[in-house]
Amino acid sequence: MVAPPPGDDMGFFDRFRKVKASTIGDPVVLRESLIAAAVVGNRKQLTALSRANREAIATQFPGWRQLPEAIRDDPSRAQRYIHGLIAIAEVFSQDLGDPSLMQLLTGPEQENPLARWQQGLEDARTSVEELDYRTAITTLNDLLIEVRSLRGSGVDRYLPITYGQLGDCYFHSGAVEKAISPFQHALELCERTGDAEGVLAYLGNLHEVHRYLGRTNEAADCADRLADALKKMARLDAADSYRQRAARVRVGEPLNRVVVEVAGRRYEVAEVPPLVEGKAQFFHERNRLSLRPATVLADRGSALATSGDHEPALDLFRDAARADRFDPQPRYLEGLTLLLLERHHQAVESYEAAEELAPGWFHCRSNLWLARQLALGELEHEAFLALFNLVDGPGTPKEKHKLARRAVAQWSGLAPLYLELGQVAGALGYPQEAEAAYREGLTHAEEPDVRTRLLVQLGVLTRSEAEKDHLLREAEALEGNLVSAAMATLFRKRKPNVRSGR
Repeated sequence: MVAPPPGDDMGFFDRFRKVKASTIGDPVVLRESLIAAAVVGNRKQLTALSRANREAIATQFPGWRQLPEAIRDDPSRAQRYIHGLIAIAEVFSQDLGDPSLMQLLTGPEQENPLARWQQGLEDARTSVEELDYRTAITTLNDLLIEVRSLRGSGVDRYLPITYGQLGDCYFHSGAVEKAISPFQHALELCERTGDAEGVLAYLGNLHEVHRYLGRTNEAADCADRLADALKKMARLDAADSYRQRAARVRVGEPLNRVVVEVAGRRYEVAEVPPLVEGKAQFFHERNRLSLRPATVLADRGSALATSGDHEPALDLFRDAARADRFDPQPRYLEGLTLLLLERHHQAVESYEAAEELAPGWFHCRSNLWLARQLALGELEHEAFLALFNLVDGPGTPKEKHKLARRAVAQWSGLAPLYLELGQVAGALGYPQEAEAAYREGLTHAEEPDVRTRLLVQLGVLTRSEAEKDHLLREAEALEGNLVSAAMATLFRKRKPNVRSGR
């Protein structure tokens, strides 16, 4: 399944992060670290560990095939161990191009049905990477027919994975209803074999399928079952989180809201404890996951748009919007690209669609206002370009400071320019200039998104506690920028931390 969208501190187009891992000298610690990553389904971490410790794993793996004596009489731990070894061998084969570990487990590929099964799963994954879900679905269904008479621990390992992969293909291809049956099969198989992590994974997938389809009762029931399973595993924070989600889903989630993450834990804005320490991060959270083709195509479009190839980028954003009719991000990026292409009326339509799908999505509201002003001829395209370059263009803070000063002199009534001037002045250590920019911006800011951001920025800088409280309360009350409104709530709760610079 797809992760939620990135936080609001990104620019106009998304960035990427990589998982890193270090070498582990102790063979037992290495083995257990690999198996732990495998059983929780953390493929990125498993791959990173395998790559960092490749030579040591290749040396130790033949001995690892022997079950440790301490777990031979414990079927659950033995199955966990076997599944972990298979996952390690899969990573070596698929991600590192080394099939030797899999051959140690299964024998020559042409003689072993499990090796052919593993190859079929790899072929399906390759098709998925190419967004060829039709071929992947055919491959997986053929595999399920071919292996229906097999028995053994390898089958216990691969059969739920195959059903799960099939469900994932149906889901992300847009045939969401068809994903229910294979996910249910995978869940039942994991329940039968005592694979607790598999139960969590497929309950989670079923929850997201029902959530995507708008079946609130079914989605909430799955979340409750997840909470029960997590509680039995003593993962109490996660259990509590899913219990809260079940209640929220049952009454109806908003199309888009902002949540806060502090010290690795996510909170609803109103529920963040006032004394929680740590940097707060803000995330937009929708009532559905995005389908993978929409995310991949939008990412490809963003890469082209960043390079200035706006027409092909626009085609990809439109393909992404067709791939997932509920995802606001392709329409949001489509709107920005249309503005850059000076197709202002079309940009208005794109931003209106994004706002309808996810009210308050990133800076959709202020960008929609800009698009309307441009379409009406109330704003020069050059003013928009100056703003765009300040937000997402190249240049050092000093260069952008000069650009912002020139821009506010030329277009003195455009409130977003004062926001950018204030931010770059603050970054350069000019707090008085930043405060003056925010105050001047507020005299021009009628659009709620930009006004919310200006209120919060000024609220942080002002030395008057009474004014601070007034500014932050107004920011909370506006139907404007969701992240800034959430920041206002936290600043009011955590005033001592704000004053001390923490």
